[in-house]
Amino acid sequence: MANKQEEIPEWFLWLGENFGKVLLLVVLLLGLLFGVAYYIEHRLSGIESQLTYVPPRSYQPPDLSQYDSGDVTPDQLADRHLVYVPVYSHIYYEGGSPYPLETTLSIRNVSPSKPIYVSSVQYFDTSGKLARRYVDQLIKLAPLETIEFLVERHDSSGGSGANFLVDWRSDSKVDAPLIETVMVGVVGPQGIGFGKQGIEVTPDSEP
Repeated sequence: MANKQEEIPEWFLWLGENFGKVLLLVVLLLGLLFGVAYYIEHRLSGIESQLTYVPPRSYQPPDLSQYDSGDVTPDQLADRHLVYVPVYSHIYYEGGSPYPLETTLSIRNVSPSKPIYVSSVQYFDTSGKLARRYVDQLIKLAPLETIEFLVERHDSSGGSGANFLVDWRSDSKVDAPLIETVMVGVVGPQGIGFGKQGIEVTPDSEP
């Protein structure tokens, strides 16, 4: 019997005595390997996302010189349109408390092949008085190009009944641009956002 016990390898005896410790070590090593693999996989996914994701830039007023109309003059553009776009620099809630909003005016040339021209963008307050001019020269929007103007949240000059008047033109028949405002506001935990599309009105006379 003693001879048979002597024939059992020492490592086998050691394994039997330390089986619990060995098993724990194997589990820890496997866990470490899986953890490293998981980290590498998600790290690579994050790098790939960063390569494809371009964060939106902070708003900067458009440089109108980049929308040069060339030698084109308003007189050469026979097809003229005037669009009224509602703006709410604030709305009322809780019995009449003002809720301030930030407004983005978006003018989108939806034509995939023809430019349009914007000759005037004016901002009027609730009483109908001119508060600000955003465009007072002829600018060109290339096919599918967009230009945006911001009325900041702290700018309450317009009031709840403010509006934009957008004068746009073309030298031939073209799809009407999409002209709309988007209002967004956050006060404490509350937030609100909505949009309004412009409607075409009849211009009284040439500006």
